[in-house]
Amino acid sequence: MKFAALGIAGVFIVNSAYALDAKISQTQSLELELQDNSVQGDSRPLRVRDSESGKVAQVMLHRRGGANGPWSGFFIIQFFIGDNRPRILEFSDPGQPPFYAYAIPGQTVQRIVLFKSADELAKFVAVQEQKQKAKPVAAAPVAKVLSPQAVRRLERQEREEKRQMEKTQLALEEEQARQRAQLLEQQAALSLAEKNRKKAAATNMVKEADKLYAKQDYAGAERKYAQAVDMDPEEDSYYYRYGVTLYKIENYNKSLATLSMADVPSELSLEKDYYVALNHLKLRDYEKARKQFVEIRSENDATLSPMASFFAGNIEMQQQKFPEARSSMEYVLDNSKDPRLDRSAEELLNQIDKMQAFYESKKEKYRFTGFIGAVYDGNVLNVAENNVTTDVKALRLNYGASALAIWKRTPTSDFGTQIGISDYYSTNTSFQGDAVLQTADPLQLDLSLPFHKEFEFSKRSLNWELVPTYRSIYMSPTGGTRSEVIRSLGVNTTLAAPVQSDMLMAVRLEASKEETLLDSSVGDDDQSGLRYGLTLLPTWILDLKGEKSLTLDAGYLINQAEGRNYRYKRSSVGLTYAFAAWWKSNASLRAEYSSQNYDEAVTTRIDSNPIVTAAFNKDLKRNVNWLMSVQYNVGDSDEDSYDYNKFVVTSLFTFTHSILGK
Repeated sequence: MKFAALGIAGVFIVNSAYALDAKISQTQSLELELQDNSVQGDSRPLRVRDSESGKVAQVMLHRRGGANGPWSGFFIIQFFIGDNRPRILEFSDPGQPPFYAYAIPGQTVQRIVLFKSADELAKFVAVQEQKQKAKPVAAAPVAKVLSPQAVRRLERQEREEKRQMEKTQLALEEEQARQRAQLLEQQAALSLAEKNRKKAAATNMVKEADKLYAKQDYAGAERKYAQAVDMDPEEDSYYYRYGVTLYKIENYNKSLATLSMADVPSELSLEKDYYVALNHLKLRDYEKARKQFVEIRSENDATLSPMASFFAGNIEMQQQKFPEARSSMEYVLDNSKDPRLDRSAEELLNQIDKMQAFYESKKEKYRFTGFIGAVYDGNVLNVAENNVTTDVKALRLNYGASALAIWKRTPTSDFGTQIGISDYYSTNTSFQGDAVLQTADPLQLDLSLPFHKEFEFSKRSLNWELVPTYRSIYMSPTGGTRSEVIRSLGVNTTLAAPVQSDMLMAVRLEASKEETLLDSSVGDDDQSGLRYGLTLLPTWILDLKGEKSLTLDAGYLINQAEGRNYRYKRSSVGLTYAFAAWWKSNASLRAEYSSQNYDEAVTTRIDSNPIVTAAFNKDLKRNVNWLMSVQYNVGDSDEDSYDYNKFVVTSLFTFTHSILGK
């Protein structure tokens, strides 16, 4: 019985290594905008393809700003840490040639604007060049996703351009006000009859402009509204119409200047504020736009407030104001009557959580984790059932906690201390305590000093992780009060490097010195000794979103125990396929096989152990996760007494709280 119990502890120790944070991937968020009015409807799929790897993903775009507004959506690309190469992405309708793309770096989210033709792209690029005074950009049906370093460099350039844009905007508003003052002076000098004639002509011009606007001929409407305000500069409603149309034809600076002169009735004041905010958004003056959208939301208008909250949430997400962004999207879901807007808000809520988790991991100072769950184990002692007189089926309560403190963090490294405790309590299937079953209940205490470093070697980015660990396990292998049965001091180190844009190769080395404190651990049965091993861990990201991945682990471990009955050589191979599942959750399928050779034992034997596992996990809240797994485990040995098989079903809830540094 005691050997079975220690076997359980051994499995527990081995599996805990896979719970370490591998730090293998990170994300980059893209904002997509497609200028194409040839397709009708409220939503449409967009195909995204990585030119190097050929990986394909799909993102849903939704209409923004009315029936003729652009299509927009967000897309998160997953890649390995250390892989800072720019990526060339193609965007297309399914089965169609790629759109022409122009990539604009943003603060957190990189914006990519798509066009059907090279001419449309060239016009857009010309406008961007005039704003940024940059070198010409060649039209091409691809978009380069910049490396993080390049994005930061362009962000500094963007801040300077923003200061210049504010000066330009102020000068334009002053010029518009000066022109209106001149027109008012000229009008005051007219005779009453001439003044009335011009007002009548302006009224007719506005009627014609209104008809063109209704037909979505915004360029034609803009010209007639411009003539109307020249004819009758006293009429504020003409300036309002003129300012809205300027927004529609993408003359955002002039639209702002014109709207600033329009004194509208109270029933139109909120709509005017909405267009002012949209202009600031288009001009990428995000902070002004966000404040205005938040003010519009506070009015609780049935039509405009949900849209304003959606735009505010977009900006807050880009500014890494994740709690505010979540509140904005929740307002949309609570108040919107537009199913399209609701779907977009739900998608963004999911992305906000992903981005928040990633950016918080960069700032995390302390992390506290607790878990509790129920386990059904069909053979808790890992023994052949015909060899025991008791029922080996058990219901187990698994619970524990850990605390991680990061003492030093730089952009390329971090070092901390982690302590953890994990415990089991077993009963029989009638929920009654059973001393025999409880001999397999380990209480495990851990203290580790995780260290992580990113560096370059031979022009290749590498990630190195070193984790020294002290571990103590308490059990009651003969029944009664638990006492310390195993203590070990070890270290494992992992070196990982991106081999391709979709593949990472990691190598893990582990070594530990284990001391067994059982009275029976003597002579040929002395379980104390050294343990060391090597594991290869290639990982492939199978899609651009990182929702599908495949990890192979192949390992070889030597347990050099003092007693020859416990010396063995273990070879293992496993394959894990992870994928996005239903209910916005993640799932995985894993198959593994190991062979343990006791070639120095008094009675030599080989134990083989195939295991298959299906797991499902769901974030119930941002800091609450639920895991459900089903495992089938077979033990096959040359010695019949070591044969066993069992089902294990686990339901586990994990609670995490982080404290962020500056």
